[in-house]
Amino acid sequence: MGIRLALAALALSLASCKLLELHRNVQALEQTRLIGGHVSASDPRGGPVIAVLVAGDGQEIVDEFVLAGPGAFYFVALPGVYRVAAFEDRNRDFTYQPADEPAAWYGAPDAIEVVATRRGGVDLRLPPEPERALGITVALSATRRGGSKLLPPVTAGDVVALDDPRFAPKNGQLGLWQPVDFMFQVEAGFYFLEPYDPDKTPVLFVHGAGGTPLDFAYLIEHLDRRRFQPWLMYYPTGLELDQIADSAVRWLDRLIIRYDVDRMAVVAHSMGGLVSRAMLNRLVARGDGEKLSVYVTLSTPWGGFASAESGVANSPVVMPMWRSMAPSSAFLADLFVHPLPCPHDLLFSYRGRTLLAGEVANDGVVAVSSEIPLHVQEQARRVYGFDHSHMGILNAPEVSALVNRLLAGAEDERR
Repeated sequence: MGIRLALAALALSLASCKLLELHRNVQALEQTRLIGGHVSASDPRGGPVIAVLVAGDGQEIVDEFVLAGPGAFYFVALPGVYRVAAFEDRNRDFTYQPADEPAAWYGAPDAIEVVATRRGGVDLRLPPEPERALGITVALSATRRGGSKLLPPVTAGDVVALDDPRFAPKNGQLGLWQPVDFMFQVEAGFYFLEPYDPDKTPVLFVHGAGGTPLDFAYLIEHLDRRRFQPWLMYYPTGLELDQIADSAVRWLDRLIIRYDVDRMAVVAHSMGGLVSRAMLNRLVARGDGEKLSVYVTLSTPWGGFASAESGVANSPVVMPMWRSMAPSSAFLADLFVHPLPCPHDLLFSYRGRTLLAGEVANDGVVAVSSEIPLHVQEQARRVYGFDHSHMGILNAPEVSALVNRLLAGAEDERR
């Protein structure tokens, strides 16, 4: 009995530590502010547009936003005074050339004091040709945003090995319980396992809650690398899923613009299916849906988790992700309002715990009813069930073979 009490006390202590760290990270998130606006241009068919957030009246670039053309942008910053500028990156080198590239400040430029949670209406218009130079140096990395005291680094195409220490399982847990610490210590974004090859179709792998790209080791090992190149999305899973989706589109755009990507596939596991669906909805809404060839999800909790709703209602500290995962959330309700222009193949798992009275069919983590709700089945091209656990589905030969067939079939249909 003494051992049991000691173990129970240890479990309670560990849970308390996690909640304390979560509370600290949530407080840090609550200090951030959003600054948003729109860049317009005389010729909307021009090249990519880059908007930058500049601290005070100096030259320090605090944040950056890359667009395929004129459109909406936003920045993340702490309360303070800033200026906003934008330029047309005609030669796609992520560097401002005053003599050749039209540019403009917001205002004359005007100082923007950011106090409230959101500041909108920061709109700029680019002239048809260069007029007044910005007077600042803008030379951004094509593959990443460098970190600072204010903002964490973000990668957009670093080439790494799948056994990179950043993908260690402990970092997946860090991203769940300490999402802000994850962003500064680990580095979120998109990673490559090989240099970009325009002759291969990118397959974006999106992991689930508490996971890392390493979860896809078996599927990637058996991926047809003659035709496909794996891209790995890596993100802190404790954040609200809408925020993750917004950031994913923002940094995926950097890759699409840099490499002029015209096709891609997505393979997502568990909560990664929810995040990726929200991301794809944003691409479709702005007219980029034709780039998508096929969407494959595995063991995704489309119906959410009742435990997430309970956590929102009862926990002294609320993990932001719980709000999105609650079955009654607006996030889940909006996921399937608009259909995708590419086929969705839905794979689910059902080898769960031995069922007792009152329990529901599950895969050890997700209820089968949450994996295959009717409205999701109706929009899917095909539904495949596998006698595997929630994580076991990622390591099954028959699942790997099916994923390769689905990817190859979509590729053949585009030709």
